[in-house]
Amino acid sequence: MPQNLYEAHRQWAKRPPDQRFADLNALQTYVESRKAASTERESRLRQLRITDNESGALLLNGDSEPAFLTHWSFGQLCNWLKAPASYLRTLPSNLAVQCLRHSQSRHNAACQLLRRGDSQSSEQPLLAALTGPRYSRIWDADVVGTIEEATEDSPWKTPPARSSNDSECAGLYASDRDMFVFMVNDEQSVEVEGVKLGRGFFCWNSETGAASFGLTTFLYNYICGNHIVWGAEDVSEIRIIHRDNAATRFSEDVLPALRTFLRSPLSNDLIMDTVSMAMNVAVGNDLEQALKWADGKPFSRREIGDAWEVGQAEGENVSTLWGLVQGLTASAREIPHTNLRVNLERRAGDLLKAAA
Repeated sequence: MPQNLYEAHRQWAKRPPDQRFADLNALQTYVESRKAASTERESRLRQLRITDNESGALLLNGDSEPAFLTHWSFGQLCNWLKAPASYLRTLPSNLAVQCLRHSQSRHNAACQLLRRGDSQSSEQPLLAALTGPRYSRIWDADVVGTIEEATEDSPWKTPPARSSNDSECAGLYASDRDMFVFMVNDEQSVEVEGVKLGRGFFCWNSETGAASFGLTTFLYNYICGNHIVWGAEDVSEIRIIHRDNAATRFSEDVLPALRTFLRSPLSNDLIMDTVSMAMNVAVGNDLEQALKWADGKPFSRREIGDAWEVGQAEGENVSTLWGLVQGLTASAREIPHTNLRVNLERRAGDLLKAAA
C-alpha cells in the first residue's frame, strides 16, 4: 500500500543554513573533521567538576582541561543528575553550578564523555556528549563516508527543493549532535506497466546520543519541492540503538547491506500491486464523468477540473485513478502557498491509499 513520507520534509523545514550542505563531500569534510577532533573517556559523575567562567558559560572537567558544556551535553548532564534543565537555564550561572553540585553529591554513576578539541586548538574544548557506560558510538563520519563512497560516479543525488530558511541547500544536514541524508535515484527505476518508480533512502545518525542510527529505503512516485515523498512503496527501515554491540552490528551487518542497496539496481520484475490497481480503476471517459466519480470525495470541482486539464497536458491517462492522482499532484505544484499545496498533495495521496 502506498504511503507518504514526511521525515525529509521536516528536516527541510527546520534546519538553519549552517546545518545544510551543498554536497556529500562538504558534509563528509565536516563530520570527519569533527571525529578527528574528538576523544572519548570514561568517568564517574562525582569525579567531574562543574564550574562557570566570567561570561557565565558552564564548564566540566575531571582529570583534563575544562570543556564548555554545549546546549545538548548540558541537558544530558541534567538528566543524569535528575535536575530540571529548562529551569536551570534560567538561573545565573553561579546558582546553576550550585544546584548541579548539590545533585552531583547524590549521584555517582559511570558515564562516557565525548570531548571535541584539545589544548593544541585555539578554541576551548567542548563537551559534546555525556552518555552511559553501555553506549556504543556509531560515528557520523563512518555513515557519511560509506554513502559517499558507494554513490560516487552513480545516479544517486539529492532531489531538488525550494529554498528554505534562506538556503538553497537541502537533503544533506548535520548539526553539532546529528546528521541526516536524503538521496534518490530516478535513473535506475522500477517500471510497472509503463510507470517508473524512483528509488530513495533516508539515513540518519547521532554520535552524541540524540538519535539512533536509522536507514529507510523506498520506491517513490513523486517528490515535491518541500521534500515530501508521495506514493512511497516497498518501504523498509532498520534502526540501531547506540547500546552494547551497536557499532559492531553497524559495521558487520548494516554497512554491507547499505552498499549493496546503493550500488545494485532493483529488479525490473518487481510487482507494484497498488500502482497496477490504480491504473485499472476507471474514473470516467470525460471530465463530467470524472466529476461524478469524485462526488462525495474531499475535492472541489475546480480541483478535479484542474487535475484533469494538467494531467492531460502532461500526457497522463486521466480517465484512470492513477492518472487523475498524477494530475492532482501536478496541479498542486502550481499553488504558491505551501500549506494549500501540501494539503492538496496529501489528499491526492490519501485518495490513492484509500483505493488500495
